[in-house]
Amino acid sequence: MKEIKILVEERKETLLRLKQEKEKALQNVPQGTLRICHSGNRTQYYHRRDGKDSSGVYMPKKEHNLVRKLAQKEYDQKVLRAVDRELTALQKYLSAYSEFPAEQIYENLHKERQKLIIPIEETEEQYIQKWEDYAYQRKGFDENAPEYYSAKMERVRSKSELIIADLLNKEMIPYRYESPIYLKGAGQIYPDFTVLNVKKRKELYWEHLGMMDDPNYAETALQRIAAYEQNGIFPGEGLIITYETRKNPLNQKLIMSMIQHYLKQ
Repeated sequence: MKEIKILVEERKETLLRLKQEKEKALQNVPQGTLRICHSGNRTQYYHRRDGKDSSGVYMPKKEHNLVRKLAQKEYDQKVLRAVDRELTALQKYLSAYSEFPAEQIYENLHKERQKLIIPIEETEEQYIQKWEDYAYQRKGFDENAPEYYSAKMERVRSKSELIIADLLNKEMIPYRYESPIYLKGAGQIYPDFTVLNVKKRKELYWEHLGMMDDPNYAETALQRIAAYEQNGIFPGEGLIITYETRKNPLNQKLIMSMIQHYLKQ
């Protein structure tokens, strides 16, 4: 519900800026209105100087600039009226909005009472806990593979994945490491990370492509991304992708920016 209020307030600010813009535009406009009619294949313009003038005075081509100003004026007036109507409706909503909507009643109850109740919506805490309790079977590691352990004491496959895991943990982003999913045409795969945007309650996948200067690796990586796309999971929407080469190592500042953009908004 808070998100709705934020959206309403953002819309109100947009409308107020638009109202100011159109009011300024309407300060110095020509009097009267525009009448448009057709004669055969020709479009003709008439200037109605007052409300009693139903026909108007014909405007030749040399007055086309005035034609455009009259058309713009009427458009701006309609926009302004629509803006005023919407602002009135939004203000009524904001005035009636409760700081404690129905979904929040559960959170304000005593813990012992909460245990006795089924809320109309899972709390954020309950939602995260349920998501994190999901059980899955990870891939195994080769016997001689290097060992990297995250702050959560999870073993990962590379220093870069260790950096990503620890930054996700630091920013309190729920994640699963190598949780399997099934993609049509590709079978079962193991995304590097399955991450959760708590605010939107949206699950995303994060693939780190760490050896893109290796032609064979790059080809396999592109096939993997194509498999996601063929299953309706597109980069920038349900899929986060980071890249790396020997000359261009992982940029932690970029990782933080991506966490903020994809997982905290």
